[in-house]
Amino acid sequence: MTSYKKGYLKELEAKRILKRRKKFHTVFRAASTHSPFDIVAISGSKVLFLQVKSGKFSLKRELRKLKGIQVPASVEKQIWYVKKCWKIVDC
Repeated sequence: MTSYKKGYLKELEAKRILKRRKKFHTVFRAASTHSPFDIVAISGSKVLFLQVKSGKFSLKRELRKLKGIQVPASVEKQIWYVKKCWKIVDC
């Protein structure tokens, strides 16, 4: 399996998790691989920007990159990554 396919499948899994929680009325995957966020979830009062990681990566570098992106107070930024189970890091 290619790394792209592995990442794509993890993004779909994260999207399903968010939809099952029913906190967000809209959840969609950003199709562009050049976007800093893979998934956007929208509720009545907040927006979640999510970066999904499934392979090897530098958590410090990703955090630094995503923390540098300015967003309104109603927007949350998170990194979700998989080792044996899902880990969630707020940015």
